[in-house]
Amino acid sequence: MQTAYDFVRLAAQRAPDRLAMVDDRTERALTYAQLVEEIDARAAGLADLGIAGGDIVATCLPNLWEHGLILMALSRLGAIPALINARLKPETVAKLIEQGGMSGAALPVDEAMAGAARAALPDGAPILTLGGSIGGCIDLDAVRGDPAGLASYARPEPEQTAFVFYTSGTTGLPKGVELPHRATDARMLYMATQCGLTHGAHNRVLGLMPLFHVVGFYSVFLAALGLDGTYHVSSAFDPAAAVESIEEKGITVLYGTPTHFHALLDAPNFSPEKVAGVTNLIYAGAAMPGPLLDRVREAFGAKIVNIYGTTEIMNALYMPEPAGRPHTYRPGFYANVRVGRFGGSVHDEAGIGEDGELLVDASADATFTRYLNRPDQTAAKLVDGWYRTGDIAVRRPDGDLDVKGRVDDMIVSGGENIYPEEVEAHLIKCDLVSECSVIGTPDERWGEIVVACVVGRGGAADEAALDAYLQDSSLENYKRPRVYVFLDALPKNAAGKVLRRDLREQAAAEIAR
Repeated sequence: MQTAYDFVRLAAQRAPDRLAMVDDRTERALTYAQLVEEIDARAAGLADLGIAGGDIVATCLPNLWEHGLILMALSRLGAIPALINARLKPETVAKLIEQGGMSGAALPVDEAMAGAARAALPDGAPILTLGGSIGGCIDLDAVRGDPAGLASYARPEPEQTAFVFYTSGTTGLPKGVELPHRATDARMLYMATQCGLTHGAHNRVLGLMPLFHVVGFYSVFLAALGLDGTYHVSSAFDPAAAVESIEEKGITVLYGTPTHFHALLDAPNFSPEKVAGVTNLIYAGAAMPGPLLDRVREAFGAKIVNIYGTTEIMNALYMPEPAGRPHTYRPGFYANVRVGRFGGSVHDEAGIGEDGELLVDASADATFTRYLNRPDQTAAKLVDGWYRTGDIAVRRPDGDLDVKGRVDDMIVSGGENIYPEEVEAHLIKCDLVSECSVIGTPDERWGEIVVACVVGRGGAADEAALDAYLQDSSLENYKRPRVYVFLDALPKNAAGKVLRRDLREQAAAEIAR
């Protein structure tokens, strides 16, 4: 077992002078030897503030250079970073801090955020702010100490909590997912076993995914460092700037959501020549629509891999070269999965071709241990050694699995089960559609009706044209949307997943007009 800090310190022993991190805002750069020195100095400063092993410390920061450093410094101390989405409102952040029983926080310079955190933390708990100090908070960049005073690094027990990440938060208050140290290897090394990365300095990785997401931390940041590569910070996603960085920095690894790749392809300066150095392209967070996947394949000469996972289990399924099968996956190297019958126990497996719930063996090292201070939620998800994903899947005769979407998102209209992803897969092929998401809304006659929420391409889409398009497609008539709602953008979380709860509210407001 290696911890997050182990991956960095061992890389520094192997290649002390190799470039480890580059900041996009200032062009600051650290070799591996310098990176370990910087981590230790910041860990010493945190220890001087009273932060110790086992303390849970909230970090609510954007995708910045300093965020990566404080995460590693806390890990060096044996403290537990709780990585909170930096886009959440102060009152939500305060609820998570209080619910998690945290001992400190690292935040942006924001009076509302600092005030909310102060009210939720114990008296005297340190609040660190990035970009200066306000109202008694401590400037994060000033938190440094003498590494000589640090206690010797002691490797923790495998089951000890290493990090707390939060569920995507598509419904309700996000749940804190406790990840043990034994999960680190599998959560990082699948980048080698399934995504094709090999060990060495040739790995130049652009940090598109946010650090507060498990992919952004384990699969991008930590994989770059643990495999002796270079991590290039992407502090704010700007598609045109990202295209230039890919070319100028010689980026070889891109890991993002379909939304990232859609934006890159539509950037005014994009050309296949600028991204010719990319050898590995990985996406997760949502299925990539077929037309977008075709565009990505034409523009990038890279190996493409589609990853399915959750915060709780990381990478359970994947598909190399997913063209033509955007919703089809096979079990990952570190995972054991089954499809359970609806309404049965987790040991009651569905047959080939039968819809059921995707279940993942919870004994895999990558699996979380519990939800932070939420035993009720833990018991609902971890059942008899299996993790219940809440996703609908069907096993194919060849052993692969088709993932059809969330159990909770299935639309029951007139007694028929309709999967939103199936309708979306047809609708997105229309040239008039840029993005779409399908939801169900209550209906007195049908129980639910299918509603298509559409972002039009160039403003040309209208209900009659889209309905005519679907009538000419292979989609069964009873699955066609009965209502269309046109939006400027779909609400999404940091992982690129559509926030269906917010979408339902927007759709209801539009329908009521």
